[in-house]
Amino acid sequence: MKKRFLIILIAITTLYLYSLKNWQVYTNTTHIFDIVSHDNKLYTATWGGLEVYDINSDSFVEKYTTINGLANNDIRAIQYNDLNNEFYLGTNGNGVIRMKEGEFKLPIDKIIGLASDFVNDIVVLDSLVYIATTGGLSVFWDNPEFPFPFLVDNYDTGNGLTSNDISILHFYQNYLICGSDLGLDFAHVDSLDSISSWYHIDSNNSSIPSSVVSSISSNSSDLVVGTNNGIFKISNLFDFSQAEIIMNGYAIYPVFLDANDDLWFSYGFWDNSLLNLQDSINIAISRFESDGNVTEWNDLNTTKIKEFYEFDDQFIATTWGEGIYAFDGSEWSTQIKQNCIVANVVTDLVIDLNDKLWVSNGHVGGGLTTKGTRGVSSFDGFFWNNFSAESSPLNSDNIYCMSVDQYNRKWFGSWSNAGVDIWSGGISIYNDEVDEWKYINKYNVEPMISNTIGVIVNDGSNTWVGMYWFGVIIFDENDEPVHTFDLYQPDPGNDFSDIFELLITNERIVTGGAYNGIRLWQDLSFPENNGPFWEKPAPTDLRGGWINDFAFRDNNGVEEVWIASDGGLFMYNGTDWFLYGTSIKKKVWQNNSWFWSENDPDPTYWYYEGQPRLYGSNPTYPTALFIDPFGSIWIGTGDSGFTIFNPERDTFVTYNKNNSPLVSNYISSFVYVESSGILYIGTNDGLNSVEIGIPEVNNTETKLAESYAYPNPFYPDKGDIVRIENKGKLTMPKGKVTCRIFDLNGELIIELNKNIYEQFSWDGKNSNGKKCSSGLYYYLISAPDGQAVKGKIALIR
Repeated sequence: MKKRFLIILIAITTLYLYSLKNWQVYTNTTHIFDIVSHDNKLYTATWGGLEVYDINSDSFVEKYTTINGLANNDIRAIQYNDLNNEFYLGTNGNGVIRMKEGEFKLPIDKIIGLASDFVNDIVVLDSLVYIATTGGLSVFWDNPEFPFPFLVDNYDTGNGLTSNDISILHFYQNYLICGSDLGLDFAHVDSLDSISSWYHIDSNNSSIPSSVVSSISSNSSDLVVGTNNGIFKISNLFDFSQAEIIMNGYAIYPVFLDANDDLWFSYGFWDNSLLNLQDSINIAISRFESDGNVTEWNDLNTTKIKEFYEFDDQFIATTWGEGIYAFDGSEWSTQIKQNCIVANVVTDLVIDLNDKLWVSNGHVGGGLTTKGTRGVSSFDGFFWNNFSAESSPLNSDNIYCMSVDQYNRKWFGSWSNAGVDIWSGGISIYNDEVDEWKYINKYNVEPMISNTIGVIVNDGSNTWVGMYWFGVIIFDENDEPVHTFDLYQPDPGNDFSDIFELLITNERIVTGGAYNGIRLWQDLSFPENNGPFWEKPAPTDLRGGWINDFAFRDNNGVEEVWIASDGGLFMYNGTDWFLYGTSIKKKVWQNNSWFWSENDPDPTYWYYEGQPRLYGSNPTYPTALFIDPFGSIWIGTGDSGFTIFNPERDTFVTYNKNNSPLVSNYISSFVYVESSGILYIGTNDGLNSVEIGIPEVNNTETKLAESYAYPNPFYPDKGDIVRIENKGKLTMPKGKVTCRIFDLNGELIIELNKNIYEQFSWDGKNSNGKKCSSGLYYYLISAPDGQAVKGKIALIR
């Protein structure tokens, strides 16, 4: 019996793994850490992957992310080695990725000796690769005749360095210079192994204006060092008598010294903890010419300059957020910027009435975050449009929650002013069809006593706004406040109305908080303070703690409310409460405790032998929920990807970075587009999309175009399932469309019905469930209106 169960499970699991198709990854690539040129292309290392720009065609031609094999999208450094035609991509957590002709080779990481997998900078000298990491300096010998690099040595505070966290590497007059927050360490490239050959410069033993080094540059004669207190210029590492201090008292980042001895620089300092370039003055770029002339540019879209780069008589500046600017000799007139999402953190996702995606990236709390708090993005399937407090009327970049009202206006809820002067709290309402903005906050709406917004939900006519600590305010169709209510019976230790989640079902209203768990209003009227329909959940687990998400579904007339909390995955069906886990499949709340048939291995509660489990058996917690059109529950987790749970089939299928193109194992949100069958998956390191299919009721296709079968040939014994699709169309025509499979003798093998994609798929079996032999098969697709197409399939056992 167990064997039969396992066979059925494998078949169902294979079907679901097959059913997710056309994965996509969306990351921001306008925040550039480093850049190199090769073969008339610019390769930019960004916090969202590797972007390739073709100079000849003036277009972006390639992008490398986790979806095509990149181990980590967060690339901090890049170098090209002419000796072996390899790119070195230094990552934040996966060492150095080696790439040759678009293929990834064995990486340089801790396994083969790298000091740390967190890389800050890379420089190359012939076959030697010098790598600055957070754990010291590593030197590798990379000979093209060998399959992988060999460690030469590691250097840290025990054998030459003052700091292990080396941020910058630079060659000057045959010396390797290592910059850090403690100054400069340097030694002759032939003498690194001798501790006595290492020298140190800081603000205590030299005239350098600060020990905090931001950038280094040099030409044939001079060396310049940018610091957070000015620029240090010398022509001899051992003689400071002729040292020049430029822009003393100003934070400088970055610096560049060209062949004409002209000094280029910008203002600011790099905050690595927040991945942010803090401006110190409103000037984008300054140039001090050797003849004393000074030129300043402040007409760029940003003042956040990350690096200056000179190649093939061209001069460019990379930026933190606005891509690349090219210098034409007098002006920075050309901007090269990829159209992409504004940030990599995804907090909330909504689809508007025109099927446009909206993405926010705020957080609970004040100030900036490393890869979020950059505003809001919208995506129509082709083009991204970004909004920030700096570039639009949006009131804050810390947008924590969103909703779409009945007029297709977008409501953006911010987390107070979040400690940034140009941000403000409350709600921004945006009508993108007429480009009109409106604001609701505690200063212009009297019942609204907080500008910290936890959740916004529209019920079709009213918009419900949950305020941190201060309950809910309901606005009518004219944006007028019509009702308020507070959290029912908050915990005495957390006596405030924290409401972060709000669910309005066909039978009840459910609130979720950060400290007080959930409360239920068992009616569809507006909740009243201490009103008669309030209930606390029966399980004590849900009377406190952080609630992450809600979802509900109709199960044969019974409404199920699904709850993702830090304490686990719960379900309430109006009568009973259930808890789902990795060791025990399901428990039911009975007599003030959880019951799971402890002495009887009932498959209702227990996993059977070999059954895949919730979260792939990993200890984690649910963070996001989605009920798909086919009745399955998608459960996002804090560190293990997501699980698709089908209660009717009793199946659990888990996707994570190891078996799918997910950009992160932390799932923040889901949103589904009914017209296209696309599911968007938000994470803390980018956005994924995948086609999961559409129900028959949403199929509007009428044309049967040329058919397409793939893979063809297919190998069913290797797990292949051939897909037979309406080429160039999302679905087959609506209605009763059939696909009949025939052998070479013209005998009918099987008649297929449409799958969940409203297309066809065949597993290589006949109508009796028996395997078909190897050979050539014909298929005929017929629509009710007489449209028909045919094709061939090669089956190989």
